[in-house]
Amino acid sequence: MTTAVLEPSQAAEPHDRLLARSFRHCRLVTRRQAQNFYYGLKLTPEPKRTALCVIYAWMRAVDDLADEGGSVSEKIARLEAFRRYTGAAVDLEQNLPEAAVDRVLADHDLIWPALRKIVLGYRIPVEYLHAMIDGQLLDQNQTRYATFEQLYDYCYKVASVVGLVCITIWGYTGGEATRKLAEHRGIALQLTNILRDLVEDARRDRVYLPADELEWAGFDPARFSRWVLQADADAAFDRLMADQLARAHSYYELSAGLEDHLEPDCRATCWAMMRIYHRLLEKMSRRPRAVLTSRVRLSKLEKISIGARAAWGRWS
Repeated sequence: MTTAVLEPSQAAEPHDRLLARSFRHCRLVTRRQAQNFYYGLKLTPEPKRTALCVIYAWMRAVDDLADEGGSVSEKIARLEAFRRYTGAAVDLEQNLPEAAVDRVLADHDLIWPALRKIVLGYRIPVEYLHAMIDGQLLDQNQTRYATFEQLYDYCYKVASVVGLVCITIWGYTGGEATRKLAEHRGIALQLTNILRDLVEDARRDRVYLPADELEWAGFDPARFSRWVLQADADAAFDRLMADQLARAHSYYELSAGLEDHLEPDCRATCWAMMRIYHRLLEKMSRRPRAVLTSRVRLSKLEKISIGARAAWGRWS
């Protein structure tokens, strides 16, 4: 288990005012942009809630760098520079001179002071942060995945490591076995996103479903994006979705019991985040063809209901 005191008022800091503004900035970014993540986050007690806001704000910055205009080479250069700044800002081996920290802060607003504080306080492996950037770099270089093994690696980098960071902040027992549960939970969530976003990805000519499985179902992987945009579902699509949905469900099952290994005050958060995405998967399972004509969503009331059930411990 790890604990940390995050708020600058509780410990002497060389940059107290800057650190306080950094935490406020990260909370504001999360409240404005986190959507599904924020509904679960509200169940987390402080100071862990703020720590998760910092991680979210950092991830949001990575996403923005990947989505900004410019050539692929320019985006890659931005992401690689961000990796260097992240490594400098959260260096766990030494206390960086203030001047070095200030140079890093100048490059990316108010994220860095808070990120350094929570990474040091919760002993978050910097490799997790680097893996998230690797996932964004994959999106710049790769638009197709030949096998599920390749897709798994991508899902690990963009989703599983997020779960690993979360359980590090929440606190957990069980060592490697619990980390494996968190890894599988991340795979489940990302597979859900991939199925829900088939049309959105097709518009960018991105196909995350494994090429060998598309071929097995009777699709030409090179033309699958065009087929998706025609929104003309058939029996072949039904077979494909049945297999993909079953796999996603299986990873939720593989991650079952994760909450039992977390510190009690954070179990509701973890369950609520999982349940929101699993509910999306259940909706798609009932009407698989709907992903071709509309974006599957949960209503605000459904999300509030899940949050209330989590808060009261009524998990089923």
